[in-house]
Amino acid sequence: MSHQFKKCAIYVRQSRVNDSSYSSCEAQLRICMDTAASFAWRVVDHFQDSGQSSETLSRPEMQRLMACVELKQFEHLVVYSIDRLTRRLTDFARLMELFDGSAVKLTVVTDPQFGESAASRFTSNIVAAASEFQQDLTRERMAESRAALKAKGMRVAGRIPFGYSYDRVFSRLMAVPEEAELVEDFFDLASKGKTPAEIADLANKRDGGRSDWNARRLLQILSNPVYAGYLPSDSENAETLQKGNHEEIVTPERFEQVRQQLVARRKRAPTKRTPKPESFPLRGLLYCAKCDRAMTPNTSSFGIKHYRWYQCRSHAGGRPPCAGVSVRANDMEEFVAAQIASSSEYPKLAVRFSDEWQAMTLPQRAALLKECIDRIDYNHDTSDLDINFKAEKLG
Repeated sequence: MSHQFKKCAIYVRQSRVNDSSYSSCEAQLRICMDTAASFAWRVVDHFQDSGQSSETLSRPEMQRLMACVELKQFEHLVVYSIDRLTRRLTDFARLMELFDGSAVKLTVVTDPQFGESAASRFTSNIVAAASEFQQDLTRERMAESRAALKAKGMRVAGRIPFGYSYDRVFSRLMAVPEEAELVEDFFDLASKGKTPAEIADLANKRDGGRSDWNARRLLQILSNPVYAGYLPSDSENAETLQKGNHEEIVTPERFEQVRQQLVARRKRAPTKRTPKPESFPLRGLLYCAKCDRAMTPNTSSFGIKHYRWYQCRSHAGGRPPCAGVSVRANDMEEFVAAQIASSSEYPKLAVRFSDEWQAMTLPQRAALLKECIDRIDYNHDTSDLDINFKAEKLG
C-alpha cells in the first residue's frame, strides 16, 4: 500500500529545558522525521512542548495538537515513545479515543507494532499504567520526605525569601542584616496602618528610584510567616503554623498584628467589575446540524498567539459529541457575514454585513448577529449553512 501522499505530524516533549544545543526534543524530532521519511509521509506540522510535564494534557502544543486532530489536518502522528504523549492512563485513553474518532493513526518509534494488534494495544496500556504507577510512587515518597523535614522544623524547598540567605552547612535560613532591617521597617510601617502600595512607594523614594518595590511584592513579604520564625504555610490560622529552625526577623506578635490588618483590608466589599466583552459573536447562535446541539466556543494558544474555535463538544442528552465537527471561529464568522451580504432577501442587512462588518469589533459583531439572527445550523460534511433570521426584527 502506497503512503506517498499521506500527511503526518510529529509530537515531541521534554520535562526540563537545559542549555544544551542539542536537546532531547531535537533528538526526538530528528528520529521521528527519519521514521516519517521511511514511510514516504509528508510532514505538515510538528508540535514541541519543552519544559512541560506529562501530569496533564493542558500543555500549549498538546492543546494545539488536539485541535488539529479534531480538524483532521493530518492522517498520521509520529511520536518517539508513548510517555512523550502522557504518563497518565486516563489521559492516554482520552487521546486514543480522539485519534480513533478522527481517523488519525499513531506511530510509535520505539514500538513499531503499536496498534496493529489487540496484544500490542494491551501491552501499551500496561506500559502507560506502569508509568503512572511509578510517577505516583515517586510523588508519595517526596511527600513523605517533605513531611519528615517539616517535623524537624527544617526548610523543605522553594525560593529563599528576601532578608535571608541559605546556610548549606546547617541546612537553614540565615538573616542578612541589611535586608532584615528593611523587612523590619516594612512590618513597622504596616503595623501603623500603611498599605503595601504606600510602603512600596516610600521604599522606592528612599533608594532614589533605584529599587523596584511594588504592592504585590510587599504583600508577599508581609503575609509570609517565615519572617516570624515559622515554616511557610498558606494557612491564615496562627495556631496551625509550625515553628522552623531558622531565626526570626520580626516577633510573632508583630506578624500577627500585620496579618490581621491585611485580612481585614482584604474582606472589604470588592468593587464591581465591568463585564468581559464578547469574543465569540456566534455564541448561542451556531448549531451542529448533525446532532442539533449548540456548538461550543473554545480557545487554544501557541506561544503568544491565541486561536478561537467553534466545536461540537456538548454531551447533552447523554450522547457523545460529533467527532471532527470543529471550525476556526474567524473563518465561520466571515463565512456567515459573506452569506448574509450576498443575500437579496434583506438588502439593507446585506449592506451592514458587507461595508460595516469589517470595521466592527467582536462585541459589535456579536450585537449585530444577535439582533437579526435567531439560529444558524452548520453542516460540517457539506459546509452548508442554514440561517434563520428574526423576521419580526427585520420587518
